Amino acid sequence: MKKLALFTIILLIFGTISPSLSNNAYAQTDPSILLRIAVQADKQVVNQLNNIYSNQVPKNIEILYDKGHAAVKSLDESLSNNDIEKAKQDFLLAMNSFMQISRIMSQSSEKVVVKNTSNQKISNELDRLEKYVQKLESISKRHNDIAQSKGEFNQVYSLIKEIRDQINIGENPSKNINELKILVDSIKNDMRKSAAEKQSNSIKRFFERLIDKIDQKVIEVKNSGVDQNEIDKAKALILEIRELLSKNQINSAKTVYSELKVVLKNIGISVKIT
Repeated sequence: MKKLALFTIILLIFGTISPSLSNNAYAQTDPSILLRIAVQADKQVVNQLNNIYSNQVPKNIEILYDKGHAAVKSLDESLSNNDIEKAKQDFLLAMNSFMQISRIMSQSSEKVVVKNTSNQKISNELDRLEKYVQKLESISKRHNDIAQSKGEFNQVYSLIKEIRDQINIGENPSKNINELKILVDSIKNDMRKSAAEKQSNSIKRFFERLIDKIDQKVIEVKNSGVDQNEIDKAKALILEIRELLSKNQINSAKTVYSELKVVLKNIGISVKIT
């Protein structure tokens, strides 16, 4: 609103006076209006600077203001000396300085908006990443993987804090964001590998127990008049399955087990999977 007020004043100024005298009839009739407008603009600029910068006005703006303020003082003196031409020059100099200040403040405000928007996007992305990390950590705890990944999670949370600190002080956190994504992907891949390994070990233990049970049943029917060739075939398949399991070739072991089931059926052995 204050920015708009200053802009309105400047529009009024340049709608009232210009380098051409043809548009300055009223100013010529009452030159003191120039001083009133200039003083009002001066005060408006001071209020803007105080509100936006407090006691830390940028040097380039400070130089422009000093130049404009000095022109306002010179305008007062010129009017006192009835030097109208000099008064017009002082007025235009003051207004030009104040307009430059307004333009700089406007551009700075636009940059702040863009910067804040960018930071908000990064902050939102960081929030999503943190929630995802918390989800991964929760899964890791449920599967008792927290011991091996605790150090990685601590590293992630430390990096998240560092990124938030960078956002707060206006630094660019893109490098750390990329590092965070890489670290999160690494944790995710490690957890997938761990889950796959656990599943494989579980299936392997199940097969080993099943094969032990089948082997015992084959031994029991050995002397019961069953075709020895079929028994030998079953034993060979059992050995092959055990070898495949020792190499963690689970899918191949499943394929051979399908063959074993046919042989077991031929020799009258039924195995229930429990």
